[in-house]
Amino acid sequence: MDTNTEAALKESRRRNGNGSDPTPTQSPPPPRSSTSSTTQDIEDLREEARRNNPNGSTGVGGVSIRQAEADFAELQRELSRLSRASRGEQRGPGDDIEKGQIFINSPASGEEAEQFDLEAALRGDLDAEREAGIRPKHIGVYWDSLTVKGVGGSSNYVKTFPDAFIDFFDYITPLRNMLGLGKKGGEATLLQNFRGVCKPGEMILVLGKPGSGCTTFLKNIANQRYGYTSVTGDVLYGPFPAKEFEQYRGEAVYNQEDDLHHATLTVEQTLGFALDVKIPGKLPAGITKQGFKERVITTLLKMFNIEHTRHTVVGGALIRGISGGERKRVSIAEMLITNACILSWDNSTRGLDASTALDFAKSLRVQTDLYKTSTFVSLYQASENIYNLFDKVLVVDEGREVYFGPATEARAHFEGLGFLPRPRQTTADYVTGCTDAFERDYQEGRSPENAPHSPETLETAFNESKLALDMEREMREYKDSLSTESKKHDDFRVAVREQKRRGAPKKSVYSVGFQQQVWALMKRQFILKMQDKLALFLSWLRSIIIAVVLGTLYLNLGKTSASAFSKGGLMFIALLFNAFQAFSELAGTMVGRPIVNKHKAYAFHRPSALWIAQIIVDQAFAASQIMVFSLIVYFMTNLVRDAGAFFIFYLMVLSGNIAMTLFFRIIGCLSPDFDYAAKFAVVIITFFVTTSGYLIQYQSGKRQMSFSMLMAC
Repeated sequence: MDTNTEAALKESRRRNGNGSDPTPTQSPPPPRSSTSSTTQDIEDLREEARRNNPNGSTGVGGVSIRQAEADFAELQRELSRLSRASRGEQRGPGDDIEKGQIFINSPASGEEAEQFDLEAALRGDLDAEREAGIRPKHIGVYWDSLTVKGVGGSSNYVKTFPDAFIDFFDYITPLRNMLGLGKKGGEATLLQNFRGVCKPGEMILVLGKPGSGCTTFLKNIANQRYGYTSVTGDVLYGPFPAKEFEQYRGEAVYNQEDDLHHATLTVEQTLGFALDVKIPGKLPAGITKQGFKERVITTLLKMFNIEHTRHTVVGGALIRGISGGERKRVSIAEMLITNACILSWDNSTRGLDASTALDFAKSLRVQTDLYKTSTFVSLYQASENIYNLFDKVLVVDEGREVYFGPATEARAHFEGLGFLPRPRQTTADYVTGCTDAFERDYQEGRSPENAPHSPETLETAFNESKLALDMEREMREYKDSLSTESKKHDDFRVAVREQKRRGAPKKSVYSVGFQQQVWALMKRQFILKMQDKLALFLSWLRSIIIAVVLGTLYLNLGKTSASAFSKGGLMFIALLFNAFQAFSELAGTMVGRPIVNKHKAYAFHRPSALWIAQIIVDQAFAASQIMVFSLIVYFMTNLVRDAGAFFIFYLMVLSGNIAMTLFFRIIGCLSPDFDYAAKFAVVIITFFVTTSGYLIQYQSGKRQMSFSMLMAC
């Protein structure tokens, strides 16, 4: 008998007779190793299980959730005991734990580890805020006849080499597209006539097939309407219409499916920057800004069990860092720092294991209950335990609202429409499968001829059901109650105003002033430069090597007019090399654009503040690098040994570097993608080099090129 079968027999005897065998004591059978004997033992175990449970493996109503939870709790206690016994009281520093319970080492070495209680931590923070007089932010969401349209019908083709070669010289089409004069695709309806309400403290699960419109709904419910051609219908955030609620941009946020972070920042630095621009102006008594920052970061890391990644870089496609699941948890923690009252989560459990996904859903449930937020979550393949945490469910099918109502009645609604019940399938998968023509099955006697079979018929069936009447009554009651809840709305206004720090304008959507945004971004940009050691080392190495080569090429130039042209060439190449050094800013601008858009949507900082911070920090690094370059080149070539002449040479090269850095960043901001950005930059820089006055002297240039020469100079 193999080890697994023998262990299973011992466990079965222990449960049946408190550790003893119910049969008369017999001598143990001799060891058997044949496959037939092992199979017979397994069959004996199955037969014994059938005798212990004469009603079968499941009851009449399907899976016994109560019994399953009891068995799971017993198994969890047993595994936890074995795990603690095997690893001791303290986890080793080299362990890479992706999931599991969260334990905190107690001060005394002999004390037992304590489990982190999220609800107690959040409730304690909430009590401290109330004692400090910080007002709550309770805002619900109401939407009626919400219809969203966008551009559709576009096709992308893989280019052949002749097509790519021709497109390289096509500058008219990109310019026409940038000016809005290019060919446009047909307008498509993405969402049609959506209705519903989410009260403060409610969680809504958004279900649907990929491409059905879940992301569009989540973005629009978070008041992020850019990119769509038309958004109609009534959407109210408390008493505020969507247009008026734009002044509270940071109170309705959307967490996208992709994880966008700076790869060279650590987890602590990523969350720390978010707190630098989001620490409220009014804090609980006795808590400093730095103490508040450390407390929030520690709580979030414990909350998602990623304490061991605190000082690890986030990483990305090219830089090794934390795992994909841990990176997803960092994205979740970053959005929670916004302290928004309306949260939209788009498939935020992607990359998480089952237990961590459940912990995330439970954390949202606790936060929603305590802070009365309005939470919208889109999940694929949500487990039954996750599904039971939600109050309502919205099912979307090709832009149609085919169900919106209590989560407990969703399965019964679709079964009542004639779809075949599947008790062993989770409710989320079942209702989503009912919208898939290739997955749904009908009950006996029902078929597409006499049951809903398309998004339109499913929408009609829901609108004619009792659930639709209940929804309309709830929407009407909620809208009527807005006039009687003016105190809650006043508290919301006061809370938003009080969380702004000194220096932030009252009507600004940002929590900190412009100068504080620049300071926080400067600190982050300095860390980004310092921690990208490879790029920094290669930049210095390249600059020194070129300086030595250039100095050797023009070594000890003479003092007469015979070396005048050589000195002009020397200064031109020195300026040109440092101008080309700034070409790397083009890629950085294009790659960092999605992160800037995300932070702008979170109301972290203005994009202009990032520009100013980058200029200051980048030039601090460039000034030292160009100084070393200038010292090597200037004195090896025996230029005029005068301090004024040297610093004029140095400032000329430095100014050229600053100008070209800004030029490449402008190209990156204006270009739709990296292909067009590289195309424009290469052509324009070649034009500048040719007409800068060295290859073609200024007095010899054509009259038509005088303007470009002036710009190049």
